[in-house]
Amino acid sequence: GNTIHEYAFVGAGTVIIRDVPAFAMMVGNPARQIGWMSRFGEKMPIPVKGNAEFVCPHLGDRYTLRDGILSWNQA
Repeated sequence: GNTIHEYAFVGAGTVIIRDVPAFAMMVGNPARQIGWMSRFGEKMPIPVKGNAEFVCPHLGDRYTLRDGILSWNQA
């Protein structure tokens, strides 16, 4: 009973053992997060943890990472 939230990417063969955050890019066994994916489907150049901002050049969506939690505003 794990939840894979919207726009998350899970690599082939990945074993999910806990909930996957929205926009997270997960790989491995057990799954580990290696990055963030945009709603457009491209890897965002922001760290997994910490603080950062990114604006998607394709859709104009704004992503904000604060203390390891990603939020977004649709353009």
